[in-house]
Amino acid sequence: MRPFFLCSVVLPPLVLLSAALRARSLPAAAAARLSATATSLALGAAVASAVLLLILGPLTARWSPASADAIVGLGVRFDLVAAVMSVLVTFLGRAVVGFSRSYLAGDPGQARFFSWMGLTLSAVLTLVVAGNLLLFFAAWLATSLCLHRLLLHYPDRAGAVFSARKKFVVSRLGDLCLIGALALTYRAYGTWEFDALFAAAASGHTAPLPAIAACLAGGAALKSAQFPFHSWLPDTMETPTPVSAFMHAGIVNAGGFLVIRLAPLFVHAPGALTLLAVLGTVTAAFGAVVMLAQPSVKRALAYSTVAQMGFMLLQCGVGAFALALLHLVAHSLYKAHAFLHAGSTVGLTPRAARPLNTAALALGILTAALLVTCASTALAVVVPHTESGFDVFNLILVLALGYGLARLWSVVPRGAVAVRAVFAAGGIGLASLALHMGSRLLFGHLPAPTPAPWVLAFSAIVFVALFFFQALLWRANAHPLGRALYVHALNGFYVGTIANRLLNRLWPRTAAR
Repeated sequence: MRPFFLCSVVLPPLVLLSAALRARSLPAAAAARLSATATSLALGAAVASAVLLLILGPLTARWSPASADAIVGLGVRFDLVAAVMSVLVTFLGRAVVGFSRSYLAGDPGQARFFSWMGLTLSAVLTLVVAGNLLLFFAAWLATSLCLHRLLLHYPDRAGAVFSARKKFVVSRLGDLCLIGALALTYRAYGTWEFDALFAAAASGHTAPLPAIAACLAGGAALKSAQFPFHSWLPDTMETPTPVSAFMHAGIVNAGGFLVIRLAPLFVHAPGALTLLAVLGTVTAAFGAVVMLAQPSVKRALAYSTVAQMGFMLLQCGVGAFALALLHLVAHSLYKAHAFLHAGSTVGLTPRAARPLNTAALALGILTAALLVTCASTALAVVVPHTESGFDVFNLILVLALGYGLARLWSVVPRGAVAVRAVFAAGGIGLASLALHMGSRLLFGHLPAPTPAPWVLAFSAIVFVALFFFQALLWRANAHPLGRALYVHALNGFYVGTIANRLLNRLWPRTAAR
C-alpha cells in the first residue's frame, strides 16, 4: 500500500511535467486537450493521496542516486498540510486550464502558454511535497522562472515586459534570502532534511534558528509581495487573465506556505515572527487603503491580494499557523473566482462611494460584538476545553461584520431585510469562528507560540484605524485633505513609481524582442 501511496503523491507533478513538455510541439487544440486531461489526472491523484493519508498516516520518503545519507537527494514529505495544498493547487490548475481553453481560443501562442502553465503547476506541486529544503528551493526557483515566461506571453507589450522584469528582480532578491538560509542551515545542522531539522530544533539545538528564520522570513515577504516590494504584483495586469488568476490564487501564497511548512523552526525565532507580524500588518493596511481608490477592477484585485498576503503573514507572525493555512485556502478559492469573473463587475458602483450612516455604523459595531460574543460562547459550550483563539482576530471579525451591517442599514434601516441581515451576520460570525476552531483542531500538530502583547496591540490599533478610514471614505470628496489622500492612494503613494525608476536604472527599457 505504501508504494502506491508514494506513486499517488509524486504522480501529479510528473504528469503535469510530461504533458507540459509534450504540449509545446502540438497544435493549439491538442495542447489544450492534453493540458486539461493532465490537470484532471493530477487532481484525481491528489485526492487519492489525501484519502490514503487519512488511512495510512503521513508519508516520508527519500531517494538519492549516490547513497541513502548523501547530502543531495529527492525527498517527499506528505502530511495534512501538503495534502490540503496539493488538492488545492491541482483544483485551481484544472479550473484555470479549463478557463484558458476558451479565453485563448485563436491565440497563436496557445500551445506555448499551456506548456509553461503545466511546468508552473508541476513546480508548485513539487514545492508542496518537497521533503528537504534544497528540493524546496529548487521548486521555488523553478516556479518563479516559469511564471516569468507566462508573464511574457505577450512579449511585444512594453508594459508586460517591464513588469515581468520588476517581478524577476524582486524574486531574485527573495532567492538570495533562501540561499542564505540554505547555507546557514547546512553549516549549523549538516542537513537540509525537514524531519532532521525539526527533530534538532525540538531537542533544543535552536541557537542558529534566529538567523535562519530571518532569511526565510525575508524570502517569504518578497515572494508574497509585502510592502515596500509589492508593486510588481499590481503591475503584472497585462498578462492573460488565467495567469493572473493562478498567480494571485496559487503562487503568491508560496511565502505563507514557506512559513507554515517550517513553523517548527520559526517558533524558536520570535524576532522573525515579530518581523512578519509587523510587516504583515503594515502591508495589509496599505493594500486595503490603496485598493479602495483603484478604478481598474484587476488592479483593485491585485491590491486586495497584497492586503490579504499581509494579513496571512500577520497570522503567521502571531503564531496562528492553522488560521494562516485556512486563510490561504479561502483566499486562493476566492481570488481565482474573482479574477475569472472580473468582467462581471464592470459598471458597478464602487462600494466606498456609497454613503454610510453614522448611527448605523455605531449600531452595527455593537450588534456585531454581541453576535461574536454569543457565537464564541456557544462554541465553547459545544466544544469545551478548546482555545478561544487570538483576540485580535475576533476584533477584526467584529469590525468586518459591523461594517457590513452598517452599510446595509444605511440603505434599509428597518424591516424584514434588516432583521435578516442580523441573522446572516450571526451565521457568518458563527461559521467563521467554527472554521477557526476547526482549523486549530485539525492542524493541532502545528506549533502555536504566544505572541508578544505589544504585537497584538499594534495590529489591533492598525485595523481599528483602517476601519474608521473605510467608514469615512465616502466623505473624502467633501474635504481638501480627503481629496489629496485619494489622489495619493490612487497612485499607490508613489512606492511603485520609485521602484520603477530604480528598475529603469538597473534594467533600462528596451524594445521587446
